[in-house]
Amino acid sequence: MEQRDTGRVIKRLFVRFGKGVPENIGFTGDVSPTGIFIKTNAVFEPGALLSIELTLPNDRVVNLNGRVMWAKRVPPNLMRFVKKSGMGIRLDQVPDDYHQFFKALR
Repeated sequence: MEQRDTGRVIKRLFVRFGKGVPENIGFTGDVSPTGIFIKTNAVFEPGALLSIELTLPNDRVVNLNGRVMWAKRVPPNLMRFVKKSGMGIRLDQVPDDYHQFFKALR
């Protein structure tokens, strides 16, 4: 069994995502060198490949691809009460812009 990355940092960033076309919106709950947690009610099934547009604090958009590792859908009226409503994403081939952003967080 693969262990989760322990280098997670709580960070809220705007994100667009979807299968092929990033047409859904959400926010990150945390980020790591190899993955992100997307807080959203528009979840995809585990195993789905997603295209992701992550907006960094300087308004620069980084394009990422990732696979849904787990997903938890919560009714919209309960989202503010549930800590982990959304999806855990494992990133594929992370670009340098994302690596530099993450290094600056630590």
